[in-house]
Amino acid sequence: MQPLRCIAAALLATVAAAATAREGDTDPRFSGDGLQPLAYDLTTARGDFAQRVIVDPRNGRYLVIGYVDAGAVGLAAFKPDGSLDTSFGVSGKIARTAPLQAVTGVALDPVRRIVVAGYGRKPGGALLDYDPVVCRYNLDGFPDTDIAPDGCRRLPVDAVADGTDTASAVTVDGAGQIYLAGQVQLSATDYDFLVMKLASPDAAPLSTFSGNGSTFIAFDIDASHPGGDVDGAEALLLQGNWLYVAGYAADEAGNDFAIAKISALNGSEDTTFCPNTAACAGTQRTQGLRTIGYNLGGDNQDRARALAATSDGNILVAGEAERSVSGTVSNNYLVTRINSSGSYVAGFGSGVNVYNSFLPDLRLTDLRVRSDGGILLAGTTASAPLNADPGRVQWVVQLSASGQPDTQFASGLGGGSSSIALIAYPNAGSGQPTNHETGGLTLDHGRIVLAGSRLWTQNLPNGVRDFDYTVTRLKGDSLFTDGLEF
Repeated sequence: MQPLRCIAAALLATVAAAATAREGDTDPRFSGDGLQPLAYDLTTARGDFAQRVIVDPRNGRYLVIGYVDAGAVGLAAFKPDGSLDTSFGVSGKIARTAPLQAVTGVALDPVRRIVVAGYGRKPGGALLDYDPVVCRYNLDGFPDTDIAPDGCRRLPVDAVADGTDTASAVTVDGAGQIYLAGQVQLSATDYDFLVMKLASPDAAPLSTFSGNGSTFIAFDIDASHPGGDVDGAEALLLQGNWLYVAGYAADEAGNDFAIAKISALNGSEDTTFCPNTAACAGTQRTQGLRTIGYNLGGDNQDRARALAATSDGNILVAGEAERSVSGTVSNNYLVTRINSSGSYVAGFGSGVNVYNSFLPDLRLTDLRVRSDGGILLAGTTASAPLNADPGRVQWVVQLSASGQPDTQFASGLGGGSSSIALIAYPNAGSGQPTNHETGGLTLDHGRIVLAGSRLWTQNLPNGVRDFDYTVTRLKGDSLFTDGLEF
């Protein structure tokens, strides 16, 4: 297998040559080559990481959101040709001070306000005393002062003193009500799924949801920790009056995929979801909860990272499964398909799931379903096991609706075609490693838009590494129903 640096060099040469035009190749109508970096560089820390990208339905611009030097939300707006939209913020971008250590999720509400989720350290609290935080911004990039002067609301959970409580995902319903999913700490060794529901006007917790706006979901399948173990939610999907929440649950052998289905109205578990083990093969929890263990080797550190619905009402669950091959351990992407009752839907991939590792290690960050049922996965891959840093490129994989790799998706590095698009940006030059992080993925009339970051240089004083936002567009579908070129 080629070292990642050689692959990245070949990739950049392939992009420059634009040899064979395929759907998954970079789109030159966006910024000339499909690749658009953006630096904030507000302080000497220079840590700018784009986490999500969404399309503004009014004018088609791309809203890119992340964090810029810990403690600020960076918002930028790009026109579909790759240029900054100068009507947004200050010359197309803006940084807003926020009580955040991390930005983890973004959604657009019904009146086109930008809802940002994450978590931050409690003022004056202990080192790991984190609370979920939600911020909301208007489409000019300025804070929605209905929530607070800075547009942000801290949401203390505090099930245990100085607890680490976080939000990892966000979605919004048609009434503008906000849902968060993440993790709540209950004791020194016990962490559960956390789901919150917030009111539309001011993001205050809604008492109609589990009495106080929060519900804790315990899987607790590790028999060696009868007092509770470590479970955490990473993804959230709203379907009608139901919320699907996915992440991981610790067991004796490592972690398993974990999925819960709860009422979006009051937070109660749907007992018809995985009613018994006959309906949900291999699950260790039933009646509202489901686990999936793959046991492919290594420490079995399997985690669900993303959810998506298909047009026929089924649910895709995607993440990573740790796998050992000839003594080498790495992460593979893994996607499975279940129905609304939690049962596997057969005829997907090799039977009920698909997994693959195309470089030594990877992390999955997002999942989307195309209008024709095709499945898009995005993430970061590395040159050494367990996502060693540095040495990463961004990737997008396309599967058919039945979970088969679409081998005609992108131009392969050695010629021909591939189901995998690998994306690398130039850096400051000789001696600088290729090191990218992938954020969110979205679709714009079939075109694939990916947010992330790239390391520009790591040779700055005091060990500072300079990361910039990246926005990439791949060609996607060649036909546009609205007739727009961009």
